[in-house]
Amino acid sequence: MRSSVIIATWLSFRGVQTHALGPFEKNIAARADHLNIATTALKPLLSQNASVILPTDNDWDALQIRGTSPRIHPKFNAIVEPATEADVQKTVQFASKFGIPFLAVSGTHGWTKTLNNLPYGIQINMRKLNSVTVDPSGNTATIGGGTLQWEANKVLYAKGKQAVLTLCECTSIAGPMLAGGHSMLQARHGYTLDNLVSARVILANGTAVTASSSSNSDLFWALRGAGQSFGIVTSLQLNVYDIPSTWTISTFIYRSDKLEAVLDAVNKLDGDAMRSQNLVINGVGTRIPPMDPQNPMIIYTLSYQGPEAEALPYFSKFKAIGPITVKPSTNVNNMELYKITQNSVDSAACARNKNSMGSGVSLPSWNTTAARAAFNIFAKMTADRRFSRSVFLLENYGMQGVRAVDPSLTSLSLEERQYPAVANPTIWWNGTAAVGQADAEAYGEQIRQALFAGLPKGAKKHTYVNYAVGTENFNQMYGYDTARVQRLKTLKKAYDPENRFGFYNPVPLA
Repeated sequence: MRSSVIIATWLSFRGVQTHALGPFEKNIAARADHLNIATTALKPLLSQNASVILPTDNDWDALQIRGTSPRIHPKFNAIVEPATEADVQKTVQFASKFGIPFLAVSGTHGWTKTLNNLPYGIQINMRKLNSVTVDPSGNTATIGGGTLQWEANKVLYAKGKQAVLTLCECTSIAGPMLAGGHSMLQARHGYTLDNLVSARVILANGTAVTASSSSNSDLFWALRGAGQSFGIVTSLQLNVYDIPSTWTISTFIYRSDKLEAVLDAVNKLDGDAMRSQNLVINGVGTRIPPMDPQNPMIIYTLSYQGPEAEALPYFSKFKAIGPITVKPSTNVNNMELYKITQNSVDSAACARNKNSMGSGVSLPSWNTTAARAAFNIFAKMTADRRFSRSVFLLENYGMQGVRAVDPSLTSLSLEERQYPAVANPTIWWNGTAAVGQADAEAYGEQIRQALFAGLPKGAKKHTYVNYAVGTENFNQMYGYDTARVQRLKTLKKAYDPENRFGFYNPVPLA
């Protein structure tokens, strides 16, 4: 009540009628230069440990830095750090009532340029909602909406458990999950979203609901594949599993002329019905000047959750191709896994404020002619010193567990369950010069189109939502099945009719 009185009095003083306030309406309440005054009225409604941070506060600058800034820079004018679900609820109610845009963040590694469409508004920083509890059954864990991968992995490992978490340990759990959640365990258990049992969600009107197969089941369907367009997840219940074994890992470094041979080997393994669900194949193109000052190298890491004797038949196929070096690692536990695969919090993948940008492509298999054309563009790009630290991800996590899930259960695109190969040129550069960003975007698109040129006849272009750069059309991300797409748009209109959750590769209103 107090905040409404303060806002209403202030608006009245400014000559604005509160009943005129609409979503993102350009009146005095929603204007960026007055938002800090309005947001101050929210603080008394929040719990004791919640915070409201304004541009004049000491913490402001640090909370603007993202894994993908300065290229991605939502235009925040106030930050709310909720400490409880009720804090998130009250913040959304407040913002919706007064027509103020908002965006929830946790890991801040999203790189889609649609995030820059936030014209002004409130950052809802979820990091205080950071908790992991293994439930009494031992089959699920309840995880706070602001929890990062490494935090969950640490707690689960101490309990002898693992979950279908994504590969970079600096990203959040909830963010990647809502659009899929690629994982080193997906060949056994499906994507992260396939392991979601239930979620607590704040809707656009500030209502807090539970979404599961038995409660708000239509919302539960939409959340698993397009969740960023439907609400803010404050907590989630996720399947967990006993850790069956340590990992056996072998990293192979090849000269660039081995690209076709390596991708042929990957294609054969992907097409092998007997491929073990314990095997994960990840490659990366990158510059290593001491090994080759002229051309990028190709690094492939094969990870196998199981004993060395089971892994060696797979590793031998890649050794036979003729790598320059081979680095084996045995008895790798789940805490060591991220560092050995170069995905730990102190790795380049988790660097912040480095203009990270991807241009993801999902493929039914590797077309080696198209891959060579794309790799040549990558080589040209990384010869430019501005982009020399960039990498070219070549991912094949395994699809048995993904394809075992009935696709009708989630809104995830059918292509995301069909295409096993994921290519993603990840481009890093420094600074804010417009020409740098323009050149990076041009290179990324050239690489992507070169890969798409190799699609088999009749295959549809597809990009994983979390790897989208923000220029893709709706069907390229969310699928081409008419009935599924229409259902998704209809639910968007029902749950978010004013498109308040419209800043992350959004689902359009029907």
